[in-house]
Amino acid sequence: RVVAGGGAGVSAGAALPAGDGVGVPELVAEAALLQARLDWFQSQLARLGEPGARGGEQG
Repeated sequence: RVVAGGGAGVSAGAALPAGDGVGVPELVAEAALLQARLDWFQSQLARLGEPGARGGEQG
């Protein structure tokens, strides 16, 4: 798994309103959701890099 560092331009906590008293279980659930999204995007990027993924290029 790859964990994104700072500088991505998007704050992971931006979706959570401030002052809601978010507890550890909610943060764990949010982290799991973000990791699932990251895994999905990485799988899509890997598919784009596979040979034959670009339909227009034929030799």
